[in-house]
Amino acid sequence: MVFFSLAYGTYRLRLDRHILVVLGKTALVVFISGVILVSLGTAAVLLLDPERIPIIIETEQVHSLPGFREMLAAVFPANLFRIFVDSGDFLLPLVLFSLFLGLNFTFDKVLTRPAVQLFDSLSRIFYHISKFVNEILGLGLIVLAVLFVVHLRQTEELELYFQLILLLGLLAAFIIFGLYPLLLYFFAGRRKPYKNLYAILAPSIAAFLSGNSYFALGPLTAHVKENLGVPRKIGAVTLPLFTILSKAGTAMVTSITFIVILKSYSSLGIGFAEITWIMSMSFSISLLTSAVPGFGVAAALSALCLLYGRGIESGFLIIYPILPVLGSFAVFLDVITSALGTVIIAHSEEEQKEIFAKDFL
Repeated sequence: MVFFSLAYGTYRLRLDRHILVVLGKTALVVFISGVILVSLGTAAVLLLDPERIPIIIETEQVHSLPGFREMLAAVFPANLFRIFVDSGDFLLPLVLFSLFLGLNFTFDKVLTRPAVQLFDSLSRIFYHISKFVNEILGLGLIVLAVLFVVHLRQTEELELYFQLILLLGLLAAFIIFGLYPLLLYFFAGRRKPYKNLYAILAPSIAAFLSGNSYFALGPLTAHVKENLGVPRKIGAVTLPLFTILSKAGTAMVTSITFIVILKSYSSLGIGFAEITWIMSMSFSISLLTSAVPGFGVAAALSALCLLYGRGIESGFLIIYPILPVLGSFAVFLDVITSALGTVIIAHSEEEQKEIFAKDFL
C-alpha cells in the first residue's frame, strides 16, 4: 500500500506543481514539532524534578541503532528489489524508491499512462485490504492490552518509576488536549480541534498499545483519509515520511528519561551546555529510530548513554523494566503528531474536506 500509494500520490502532486511544497512543509513540521516537544519535556523534567531511581545492576541486551554505513547500504542496496523481500523493519528504502518512481511518471504522460493506471489501481486494492485488516485489528488490540497490563503488574518495584510515568502522562495530556488543539485552531482553519483528535482515536490507541509506529500506519492511513478528509495524494506522501521521520514524541521521552538517568547517577547539577547537548542529541538520534521500530526509545537511550560516556554507558538499564511503557508514550505522541501535521499541510494546500463525526470510521 505504501509503495503504490506514495508513487501515485507523488505523481499527482507533481502534476499540480505542489510536490516540493508538500515535502518542504513535511520537513518543517518534523523540525518544529521535534523542537517544541523536546524543549517542553526538558523544561518539565528540570522544573518538576522527579525522584532519582536507585542504581540497579542488570545485564540485558536491547536493540541498538545501526551504523551510518549500514543505514546507507540499506537505503541504496546493490539490488533494488531487496526492499520487497527484506524484513520490512526499515521503510526508508521503499519510500525513497517509490518517491523517485512517482517523480518520473511525468516525463511523458502518454508512455507512462499504463503504469500510472496500474499504480492507481493497486494503490486502491491494497488500501481496501488494509481497511479489512483494520476491521479485525480490534481483536489483536485486546491481546496487546492484556499483555501491556500483565507487563505492568509483573514489573517489580514499579513505584520507583511512578513519578517518571506520571510526568510523561501529564505532559502527554497537556500536549494532546492543550497544545495541539491550540496549534490546530490557528493553523487548520479555526475549526473544532477536538473533533480532529476524536477522528484519530483508533490509530492512537493502536500506537499506544503496540509501541510501534509501523503497526499504527495502516489504521492511521484509513482514518486520516476517511475521518479527516485528507486526499490520498497528500496523505500517501506525508504519512510514510512522518512515520519514518516525525519522532517528536520519541525525542521528548528520550530527553526526559536521559535527564532522570543522569540525575540518578550524579547529584551534581546539569549545566546549560549539557542540557543543550541532551536536547540536540535526543532530537537527532530520534530521526534514526525508524530503523528499529518498536524499540525506538530503548535504542535512542542506549545510544545517548554511550555517546555521553562518563561511566553511564549502561545507565539505561535502570529504566529497563519500564521501557515498553516509555515506548508506548513516545509512539502515541509520534502518531498523533503525524496525523495532525498531515491535517495542517492538507489545510494549507486547501485540499482538506469536511467530514461529519457521524460518518467517521
